[in-house]
Amino acid sequence: MTTRSEGQPLPSIQEATQRLQRLQSTHAYSTSALASLQSDAVSAYHVCLDTERQATYQRVKMDVIRARVLGYLTLEAPSIPALAEIVKVIHSCKGSHDKLSELGQSFIDYFIRAFRKFKGQTPGSSSHPSRPSFDEDKEKVKTEIERARARWATAKQAALQRDDYRCMVKGVIDSHSLPLFDPQTWDEAGSSATECAHIVPDSTYFRLSNDDKKDYSASVLAVLQRFGYDIKKINGSNVHSLFNILTLDHTIHDFFDRLKCWFEATNVENCYWVVLAPPYDKAYNSLGVRRQVTFRSSDPEKLPLPSPELLALHAACAKVAHLSGAAEHVDKLNREAESSTVLAADGGSSELLNYAIMQGMRSIHIGA
Repeated sequence: MTTRSEGQPLPSIQEATQRLQRLQSTHAYSTSALASLQSDAVSAYHVCLDTERQATYQRVKMDVIRARVLGYLTLEAPSIPALAEIVKVIHSCKGSHDKLSELGQSFIDYFIRAFRKFKGQTPGSSSHPSRPSFDEDKEKVKTEIERARARWATAKQAALQRDDYRCMVKGVIDSHSLPLFDPQTWDEAGSSATECAHIVPDSTYFRLSNDDKKDYSASVLAVLQRFGYDIKKINGSNVHSLFNILTLDHTIHDFFDRLKCWFEATNVENCYWVVLAPPYDKAYNSLGVRRQVTFRSSDPEKLPLPSPELLALHAACAKVAHLSGAAEHVDKLNREAESSTVLAADGGSSELLNYAIMQGMRSIHIGA
């Protein structure tokens, strides 16, 4: 029996073939080009199945998860350009299980972890060999933080105005905006503190002199760019653009940031299914979550709605994370990182150490 931490086994090659054959052509892909991509995708998926089978036989749990990340990315790709890139990099491994394992880990590090919120311990202060230089850097950081707060505050207010001062999922009124409504509406709709949620995560670190952090951010952006996304629209202060922002109450914001909640498009424009990951999928009523929502803007020309493409990207990340077992694995490392103060001397904490290093470099903003 498959344990929860290992996710779900990859579907059969027959089921995967049927799913990939349902892809629809777009203006960028002719019918013949799409047919060629579908054939290549089925072949790449077969490689993922073989890799999963070998890792399962060898009982290497992380290799099983990595293989499933690649397989489910092939099936859940957010767009045709993204699928083309995923298929290309899988085939570039030429069947090498070691290279495929490294590739799967790269997607965990630079795609899944980049989208997943993490509350780690606050780093302690450290000495610096050049105090004047340190003070100058500190002032630069403080300036960046103040600018970021101003951009964030402006975005939050604009999003509230766009969303009629309500949580876009629950429909409850933002508690700070209650005076804008008739008291009778308060009881009918309910209220809650709302927050500004970013689809592509907002940067939370501003130590721009740290080359490792810049490199990590550049790697994350490179993945998105190769998936076909215009990273100029989401880099720097553009991350606060309204097409990248949702108004959510605290609980749903937390679920969304931790990939426990995502939105799947329906056939109706700006209408989405709200999906909660297990076991929260049993708690729609108790959480007050609507199963289907339609996003509307109070001023469509000036206050644009969240981007369907970015919501699809977030949904793909969340689904791959849960189906592959990567989400549970990252959760486990989170818990260990929060509770562990000493790394094992025998190397038993090497994976945790690597995770701590990656967390120290994630979500870094390059450019202002």
